[in-house]
Amino acid sequence: MKLLLSLVLLGLALPIPAAGAPVEPETLLERLAGQTGCAPLGPLARHTLSDAAAFEPGEARILTEYGFHDLSRQKLRCRGRTLEIQIYRMLDAPAAYGLFTLYRKTESRVPEGFLRLAEESGQWVAFAQSRFYVRVRRPALPAGRAAALEAARFLSKALPADWALPSLVGYLPREHLVPGSEVFLMGHRALSLRLPIGQEDLFGLAHGAEALLADYRSLNGSARILLMIYPTQQLAGKYLQSGYRRLMRQHPDWQVFYKREGPLVVMVLDSSDPEIASSFLDRVSYVSSVSWDPKAEPLSVGRMMLSVFLYVGAVIGITMVAGLGFGLLRLLISWLFPGKIFNRQKSYEVIRLKLPPPR
Repeated sequence: MKLLLSLVLLGLALPIPAAGAPVEPETLLERLAGQTGCAPLGPLARHTLSDAAAFEPGEARILTEYGFHDLSRQKLRCRGRTLEIQIYRMLDAPAAYGLFTLYRKTESRVPEGFLRLAEESGQWVAFAQSRFYVRVRRPALPAGRAAALEAARFLSKALPADWALPSLVGYLPREHLVPGSEVFLMGHRALSLRLPIGQEDLFGLAHGAEALLADYRSLNGSARILLMIYPTQQLAGKYLQSGYRRLMRQHPDWQVFYKREGPLVVMVLDSSDPEIASSFLDRVSYVSSVSWDPKAEPLSVGRMMLSVFLYVGAVIGITMVAGLGFGLLRLLISWLFPGKIFNRQKSYEVIRLKLPPPR
């Protein structure tokens, strides 16, 4: 018995590993250097938005729209090649997905050996996973490609294997979609990088709205679709009308087709054929969903009647107990104080006003 108690106390004293512990970029890069033979060429640098020199001009404002936490950057020597690894830590997984789509190159291809969102271009291997967006810059020479892919695959396997795509992605039509053209946008500055609309927030994306831009190409022509979803349908109606008027003032030669369903706005751009635009508008529809708790399900008739009878029975029981208690109290008082409170022999006059009877 004492041995069992000692084992229990020892188990309670041992540290419990934290499930879902936060992933630190420093730890990832240390594991990369220790398990792949890469040698750091300098200390790891961590940047926040206050480090203006660490970002491209205007990049800090765009990162603010997406929800940026910090950037870790380090150079390593892998397989005789110099690599620069950049790890963007975002606030959540949709923000990392959005940053991946914004920085994705049009000429990029999907490399093998990654869990989901990855691309490879002339000088970069990049992927988005969990709340992280990772880029590995390699030399332009083909010999650095293998080293960059090895480092990127190692980091992908070390990061949490979870994703959370924005709900707006589900409304995007998949037919005739140009692969890799979709861009998830969380602010007007990011939208202005893909559409020539200037730095003005035409569609009120700063008010909690999200946008998704994608290109389509079919045998009959091409088109570009802009989806926007707002917190309320009132905001959607307001910014659709005002944004459309301001967009037409900027680009009077554009033909823009649009519709709104609740908080969802669909706009078809770069399409001169009304039939193609109409077909795309018909493919997008908004269906509101209501979540419900099974515990709050309405009672059946039988359970409702049972509850009513139980309530009435409880009221009758309380009344009987109160009456019985009053009777016992009267008997007790009559026994302790006979003839003084109840059953008194002497009568008392009652003061009366002697008012005349009503007529």
